[in-house]
Amino acid sequence: MRNKRLILTLLAAVCLMPAAFAQQERLTLDSCLSSARQRNCTIRSAALEVAISQEVKKQMLWKYFPQVSLNAFAYGSARPIIEADVTEMGLQGETKDFLKSTFEFLNQLVKLEDPNANISSEIKMLRWGGMAGAQAIQPVYWGGQIVTANKLAKLGIDASRLKQEVSERDVLQEVTDIYWLIAGLMEKRQTLSIALNLLDTIQNTAELAYNHGLVTSNDLLKVQLKQNEMQTKSLQLENGIQLASRMLCQLIGQPYEHELLLEPFPEQIITNLSEQPDTIIVSQRPEVKLLELNIQYNKLYKRLTLGEALPHLGIGLTGGYSNFFEKDKLNALIFANLSIPLTGWGEMTHRLRQHNLQIQKAELMQEDLTSKMSLQNRQIYDQLIEAIKLMEQHRAARELAHENHRISLLNYEAGIGTMSELMESEALMLQAENAYTDSRITYLSAQRKFDEYNK
Repeated sequence: MRNKRLILTLLAAVCLMPAAFAQQERLTLDSCLSSARQRNCTIRSAALEVAISQEVKKQMLWKYFPQVSLNAFAYGSARPIIEADVTEMGLQGETKDFLKSTFEFLNQLVKLEDPNANISSEIKMLRWGGMAGAQAIQPVYWGGQIVTANKLAKLGIDASRLKQEVSERDVLQEVTDIYWLIAGLMEKRQTLSIALNLLDTIQNTAELAYNHGLVTSNDLLKVQLKQNEMQTKSLQLENGIQLASRMLCQLIGQPYEHELLLEPFPEQIITNLSEQPDTIIVSQRPEVKLLELNIQYNKLYKRLTLGEALPHLGIGLTGGYSNFFEKDKLNALIFANLSIPLTGWGEMTHRLRQHNLQIQKAELMQEDLTSKMSLQNRQIYDQLIEAIKLMEQHRAARELAHENHRISLLNYEAGIGTMSELMESEALMLQAENAYTDSRITYLSAQRKFDEYNK
């Protein structure tokens, strides 16, 4: 009864396996590239840098508008801030006597009306008070610093977009390389599986020959050792596929849950060499454009530094309310502020010379990089040509290796070939298959790199 249940369970699992594999989405190179554009952390970070630069540009626009501020001040003291006796304010002689007699006379008159009344000669002021106001300053001329800062912010946006282009190009190239690496490893796995099946066939033939006394036990041992070697390679291959798959999933922003299902190698590989590297304009490369922006940046920064030594003119309006002497008061005024730096020109001269040297350095870097880009274009083109030729050579070698193995197998079965010759032919066939797979991986990556760097 248990055996029947076990058999039914296995049959159900076998029936469900095709459905499970059917539900798994096949990853194409285009789908991986599209996913990387949307989810890759490096590409998303570069897009955020563009957004940050745009916000900086928007901040700079506000420098053209008036700078408005509000302020308020209030106070209260335990004792009046100003306390003084009129009769003791440094007066001497007749004046002092006159003030004292005057206050005495006034007190006598007041007490006729109210015996408790008294006129004090002390003055007490500013025990509490407050003020509030608003001020608006409109820059008229700020040494060109506001205009230059806005140009620098615009330059920052352009630089961020170029860096985003470089980041996306490099990430997509890495995705392409790893994608074809995984496809190649899976191709090698199929080749290894075929080789293992051939070894099983050879082992059966060798065992049959051994039982009839046609071969020695050494032949059986050679087959078993070769099988062990192949199984070790199979384990290493599976580990390589899993590691590369995890790397690809990390690049395209997807979780690694099971073995990836990729599209196989294209049957017909089409070469695209429409342009020669010597005819491609390297000035269109984003790296060269970034150095051009670096030159402009240094020139604008020099202009910004010079603006610190130029006059600054602004006009403004201020108004407010105050109450310091127990009396409300409103007032407003218009003003102009002109600031002309008169010192610091010695320091400014050296700062401007520093900027001139930085501009020269940026121009030199641009010239050097342009030359290196031309060499890189030639190198990428040569690598593609080399990959095409190697692929053709390995394809021919693969066909010869298969034919050699077929003849060796026939000779061994006919008794005119040795086990060593058969094992060697199988090793050469496996080596030729793997070399052809590697050459196709190299070509596909080189073709993608050539198209991307020279578009």
